[in-house]
Amino acid sequence: MGRSRRKYKQSRTKVRVGLPKKNPRLFKPSFSVPPKLLQSLADDPQWDDKGTVNHNYHSFGVLSDPNSISHPSPASESIDSGSDLEEDDLKSALGKKRRDGKSAPPQPLTAMQRNHIGRLVDKYGDDYQSMLMDIKLNPMQHSIGTLQKLCIRYHMYQNKNPLILAK
Repeated sequence: MGRSRRKYKQSRTKVRVGLPKKNPRLFKPSFSVPPKLLQSLADDPQWDDKGTVNHNYHSFGVLSDPNSISHPSPASESIDSGSDLEEDDLKSALGKKRRDGKSAPPQPLTAMQRNHIGRLVDKYGDDYQSMLMDIKLNPMQHSIGTLQKLCIRYHMYQNKNPLILAK
């Protein structure tokens, strides 16, 4: 007679994945506030009971609606360029205009990305359509737009990193 499946499954040990233990006494902040911004908040703004919530949030330097960055409503005023105390990286993360008027520069490719994109560039040059169709050299099946961005980043940082030898 065969053994029941339920009995068999109950008798098997379950694999438990051990996560690293967290130290309850160690506090790590989730982000760091730039020191210039901290200095500007040194005067400790007070909550105005008579004022509106949006006005109080603005005095604290906080957005009342975080979705307004991506989808501004027609009633709200446009996103300001921010104060000069904010760093450019913070401004680009918040969707504000940077001091130089540009967006953040693209990040350099990882070693693995350089390996894959380098082989594609060596074989096809700037022919993104052929790169798209090559399944062996483009295993991630990147689109034409993604391949263009990756190639731009590849050429931009090709000679900048001394650890990577330029061909």
